[in-house]
Amino acid sequence: MTTTEGEKEATASERRRGRPPKAQAGDTKAALLRAALDLFAERGYEGTSVRAIARAVGLSEGGLYAHFENKRAIFEAVLGQLGPTSVIDILDTADSTLTGTDPGDIIRILVDQIIEDWASPPSRQMVSLMTRDGLIHDPALTTGISTTVGRLAELFGRWIRNGQMPADLGSPLDLAYALMAPIGLARVLWLHNGAKPEEIAAARERSARHAEFFVTAVFAGGNG
Repeated sequence: MTTTEGEKEATASERRRGRPPKAQAGDTKAALLRAALDLFAERGYEGTSVRAIARAVGLSEGGLYAHFENKRAIFEAVLGQLGPTSVIDILDTADSTLTGTDPGDIIRILVDQIIEDWASPPSRQMVSLMTRDGLIHDPALTTGISTTVGRLAELFGRWIRNGQMPADLGSPLDLAYALMAPIGLARVLWLHNGAKPEEIAAARERSARHAEFFVTAVFAGGNG
């Protein structure tokens, strides 16, 4: 049977009416990521199905595919929010709001804000998932770490060029790894899903001490 032009237009109109507004689509996508993280944390990545994630927010499996191509895409989106690249947002905010601030103070503030972010329940769920499910060597994680350290190295490179940081201590990338590696270790050791208050306090305290040590070592007594 031939479809008339009027029927085609009516069908297109129905599709447009059935398409959720962008704001609603964004809310649904955020809800899917929250549900996925909860299910990943409870059942593991392999034990969580796309159908289970969809049902957790009242969607059909087909409805979920309007937002994400597959389960891997969902996982990478969760990792993008809560993994190492979340630090880039903190770096960008600090870089824009702390212009003119002493570099040593910027490092102290950065480390404090990073730990604050990583101490949140969703972030702790994420790191427990990565360690428990053997995802520490996942390419998305290693790429995220490299991207984050590279962004921090750009900041160090600018400070070196401006004469605010000694140029003979190592490359900007070496310095970025030197700052971030102990903080990343603190995340794995003390900022996991089952962390007790004293473990979270230990992560804060050890990371603050490391930041102070780094500033003192790099900026000749911590004076910037």
